[in-house]
Amino acid sequence: MRIFLLIILLLSPASYMFAQNGNNYLEVITNTTLNFTCDAPEDLENDQTINSAITVRVRSRNNNCTISAKLSTFLGPSGFTTTTYPIQIDYTSTNSTRAYNINTNPISLTTTNQTLFNQYTSNSVFNYYYNLILKAPGYTYPLGQYNYVILFTMTQP
Repeated sequence: MRIFLLIILLLSPASYMFAQNGNNYLEVITNTTLNFTCDAPEDLENDQTINSAITVRVRSRNNNCTISAKLSTFLGPSGFTTTTYPIQIDYTSTNSTRAYNINTNPISLTTTNQTLFNQYTSNSVFNYYYNLILKAPGYTYPLGQYNYVILFTMTQP
């Protein structure tokens, strides 16, 4: 039995444009390959974690900001559909002195934006560190490759 998951990270076009003006900045860094392989029964029965998988870098000079994440695309084996996804991101730490409302619990990603944290206006760039978790998929997922695209967004009032 083999299930292969590939995680792809994207920035929203609006966030990318903000990153270019020098005042507002959002960058997502993958610190390792974001792949999970399930080729043994214990892989289907236990959660898998990629520690220190993602760094989110933020600067927001003009306004406070909110950073969110969601699954923008899911691809599975032909004919398979689902409304529950076994992907979570888990906050571990930050060097920010301007953060507030940090969601410190593992966040199960869905197709709806989930707030990760807020940050007050600052001239500095701050890093937020996350683990990536594959919740035990169990035996309901058919064999095949699964791809998830995680979209990170920065919004300002």
